[in-house]
Amino acid sequence: MISEQAAHNLEQDKRRAIIRNVIIITVAIIGLLILAYLAFRSFKMYSEARIALREAKNIKMTLEVANLEYYSVGASVFDETSEGNIRKGARDYVDRVQNNPEGLYRLTGYDSELRKITGFEFENEKYIVRYSHTSDGDKWQIFQIKELLDY
Repeated sequence: MISEQAAHNLEQDKRRAIIRNVIIITVAIIGLLILAYLAFRSFKMYSEARIALREAKNIKMTLEVANLEYYSVGASVFDETSEGNIRKGARDYVDRVQNNPEGLYRLTGYDSELRKITGFEFENEKYIVRYSHTSDGDKWQIFQIKELLDY
């Protein structure tokens, strides 16, 4: 027969084992929830960045079409005196074709000899997409805009 003290100790050990298992399972579930949240957030951020890139590429392509049209009359889309360095008629054309894109776009570089856009930026609420043409080829960069402090 087991003494009362031994039975009591055995019962306490069982309770401790159950509590330990509940704590381990709880920590594991919380860890999995945090991991799932981080994975979802990362996927969402990546998807939004790809959408911003697609919109920027569409705007740049439309600017190139407008540039061809301006070339036929001896002009270009680049105009340093206009908003975003883009001639007013070209900006209107882009807005019409792209259904008024949500965001700001501007030319940051233009090769007047080759009549080619060499720099372009598109900015929406969350991302800045930057295009540059170099001797190595075309380069697209996507930057996330984060507000750190609001005074």
